[in-house]
Amino acid sequence: MAASPTPDRMSLTAAATREIIFDVEGYSATKLMSAGRGHFESDKFTVGGYDWAVRYYPDRGGVYVAVTLVLLSELKDAGLKVGVRFACALQDRHGEVSPDRCMMASHVFSRSGEWGFWNYTTHDVVEDPDFIVGDCLTLVCAISVLRKPVLSY
Repeated sequence: MAASPTPDRMSLTAAATREIIFDVEGYSATKLMSAGRGHFESDKFTVGGYDWAVRYYPDRGGVYVAVTLVLLSELKDAGLKVGVRFACALQDRHGEVSPDRCMMASHVFSRSGEWGFWNYTTHDVVEDPDFIVGDCLTLVCAISVLRKPVLSY
């Protein structure tokens, strides 16, 4: 069989991706207001046909900042699972994403719920003058949702 000049390419999976920039204005006040328990939630946004939100926990256990992804929608079909890749990075004062302060992981949701980076980073890292500008912290999050999560056994 002769090789074709350009091979055909098909995607076995396809993902819908969205990048969202979250500004945490009044960082120091959010830390005090949460008192180690509370969180702040983004507006609802849609990726891959599902509604999502990002939650920011400014003071988790007195040491950590947490960032989580929340699936707000019910799954479209019983037994369906939704595969997602979630990435979150701190943006520095120059508007660049810090590769040293980026976390990325994948998860499969079998129902609505919350999952993410419970120990995203520590306060001493976040409060570095390179990341806090005018008491504002900026998080850049990317959410990719598989559109073809059909698994056959």
